Amino acid sequence: MISALVSFSLASCLKAVNTNVNGENLTTNFLQLEYVKDSGQTNINSGLQYFAGSTLLFPPDDVVDTINFQVTYNGPTAAASDITVTLAPDWTAINDNFGNDGITYEKMPDSLYKLVTPTVTIKAGTRVAYAKLAVYPSKINPTKSYMAPIAPGATGVVNSGNFGHIYFHTIGNPMAGAYTWDFYRYNALTNPTFPTGYNGGSFFGETISWLPVNPTNIHVPTGYYVQPNYLITFTNTAGVLTNFKAVIDPGELPGAFTANGISMIQQPVITVTPDYKKVTINYVVFNGSAYRNCTDIYTKQ
Repeated sequence: MISALVSFSLASCLKAVNTNVNGENLTTNFLQLEYVKDSGQTNINSGLQYFAGSTLLFPPDDVVDTINFQVTYNGPTAAASDITVTLAPDWTAINDNFGNDGITYEKMPDSLYKLVTPTVTIKAGTRVAYAKLAVYPSKINPTKSYMAPIAPGATGVVNSGNFGHIYFHTIGNPMAGAYTWDFYRYNALTNPTFPTGYNGGSFFGETISWLPVNPTNIHVPTGYYVQPNYLITFTNTAGVLTNFKAVIDPGELPGAFTANGISMIQQPVITVTPDYKKVTINYVVFNGSAYRNCTDIYTKQ
């Protein structure tokens, strides 16, 4: 089980805020949502400003993952008396980000998540109450985009205008899902004997999950060396997928290949079967002393 620390705090008057915000410098108390992940990043990952940070990226074969979060009473004073806060999805906010990503999200059904603590109490003299959300990745259809925009509610306390929601969401992609993965590495410029004659470093029958970047972009690791991700893109016209392209993710290429003296000789060439069930990607690199002809084959399960 993976656990992510999520801080939920709501801010009404700030255009940008992080976990170091000093509430005593403010003039009004409010609730503010924050999502502080286990990686230690300081972005609050709530509101539209940090929408991408609230993407649920748990391994898709996990049965359940728990997100720990907190509700913070922010502002110049601590709570004068106990504050009961309810946590629930605000479905009126489900299309808030449409102008930014153009994605129409479906309401995340309650079979895919559970607010383990739908009510929390911020005790008098304090600012924080902790809660939990459970998600069930193995039940999520990876081809669909779901959202559960969580918001707090407390009598007599306003919510942040900027960070009053945390938009927990998944990004659907028609190519997402589980695949069987074979990797062939040839210590040569070409592979004329394919699919025989491969060299050390090859492997077969692995299982891998393709993770969406957005509805028409997806990350898939290659089997070579430190296994940077391909960035695969395509066009989706009413369910008909065309114009497939693959590159080693430009953001990963310098650290994965260039810094290790590996240069691209042939850029990735991608082939996809008409039913989209089998994807083959071939490319060639030079590692400073020898060529490596690499072929990844993914077959959808």
